[in-house]
Amino acid sequence: MNLEHLRVDVDEFAEALSREEYLTRAGLKGESRAAAIRERFAVLGEREAFEAVRERALASPTGDQGRRLRYLAEFLGTHCVEYRLRNVSDRIATAEAAKTVTVDGEQIPLRSIEGRIKNTADRSRREALESARLLVIAELNVLRQEILEASHEAVRRLGFPDHPTFCRELSGVDLIALRDLSRPILSRTRDMYQDVLSWYLGRWTGASPREAGRHDLVRLFRAPELDNVFPPSGLCEATEAPLRRMKIDPRAGGRIRVDDEPRPNKTPRAFVATPRIPDEVILVVRPSGGPDDYAAYLHELGHALHFAYTDPGLPVEYRRLGDSSVTEAFAFLLDGLLRERGWLKKFAGVGRPREILRFTAFHKLWFLRRYAAKLEYELILHTEGPGARSREAYRELLSGATLVAWPGELYLFDVDAFFYAARYLRAWIFEAQLRELLRERFDEEWYRNDRTGPFLLGLWRQGQRLGAEELAADLSLGPPSIEPLLAQIAADLD
Repeated sequence: MNLEHLRVDVDEFAEALSREEYLTRAGLKGESRAAAIRERFAVLGEREAFEAVRERALASPTGDQGRRLRYLAEFLGTHCVEYRLRNVSDRIATAEAAKTVTVDGEQIPLRSIEGRIKNTADRSRREALESARLLVIAELNVLRQEILEASHEAVRRLGFPDHPTFCRELSGVDLIALRDLSRPILSRTRDMYQDVLSWYLGRWTGASPREAGRHDLVRLFRAPELDNVFPPSGLCEATEAPLRRMKIDPRAGGRIRVDDEPRPNKTPRAFVATPRIPDEVILVVRPSGGPDDYAAYLHELGHALHFAYTDPGLPVEYRRLGDSSVTEAFAFLLDGLLRERGWLKKFAGVGRPREILRFTAFHKLWFLRRYAAKLEYELILHTEGPGARSREAYRELLSGATLVAWPGELYLFDVDAFFYAARYLRAWIFEAQLRELLRERFDEEWYRNDRTGPFLLGLWRQGQRLGAEELAADLSLGPPSIEPLLAQIAADLD
């Protein structure tokens, strides 16, 4: 096998797939043709290619070549699974883009309804929108179950006993150890989360936790009461000014393009498309108002900056593959500006930031609790498979984490491929440790220190050469710990 030819194929495939996913998810086309792209690069979905590279990786446990081979083996293994799912994946992407929800005679695109829920003050109207959305999602669960079952079969065909083992052995992430590390987040933060949840629900939705549903949290975190604090007109300047103070060009010399057009079929979830790293990076957001817009923009800008400042001379494994927790950590570092008192005062123009700090810390805590529960649930789902038991486990775990009634219909919808929930949890842990380092090295207001920029650029230039734990060790941050993370949240909630 010619590894260099394989690496060229990986780069070209990633570019083509990224363009297709951008067009589909950004609402620029209705039918996904990703399967055709996968078929054009069918060699990347061959079991023989995966096994040959994995054998070489296992024989090269240390050094740069070993790391590259491990990243390549992980990509080829997951791609073998995705290749077998290519047709059903296209069908569900196309169906989601085409589906509409009917409420009181009005037809609303499925991808637009979450925005409607966010911006609907009337609780009974929100319930109607949520119920209609859940009905459509339940219809699509047939396709999602087909994808899940086919992925489990594909993993077994590759010689792995189950999905968790497959992901653990290829990624090197010990999912059980991470579950055990993150599980105390739920017990240790329950009281503080319950107190602040009750306060915000009562103040902003009129509901108590006992009667609240998911749609109430969607409305709560939309936070229209803070619209005057976070006007759309101030978004770009507030997010980009600190970068310029750090001597970082927020557009990376034109390599970053922002797509913020409000198309009806644009996915509500912000994302970054990377057709060519570092030369062409597209930041895609769908504005809906309030602090959520600022958080989404900052988060995706963190991704975009990381990719756009990646060293173009790096091999494809370090530009496109590797540990996604690293780029997620840089994204969390940027959206974490919403939890920096000085940034709120100096760049967002918030005269009294105490309330904003409390709200954004609450939002962060909600995410942490939800993802700790999601990892627990996904280990169950990928062990037992889809069905009534998994659906009930999802409903119970997510209700217990969020402390509101959580709909079981989302038990297949609220699942990212290959345990991506674990990538988020590891990223939050690493980002909190990195933030402490920035404060120690460049003072509390590190985000406006011109010495911070060269330091961050140095990290971004490495792409994803090192995994999160390796990068933490390289920076002398110590082993993974939830303590800095919980301490930072508790300080802002106090």
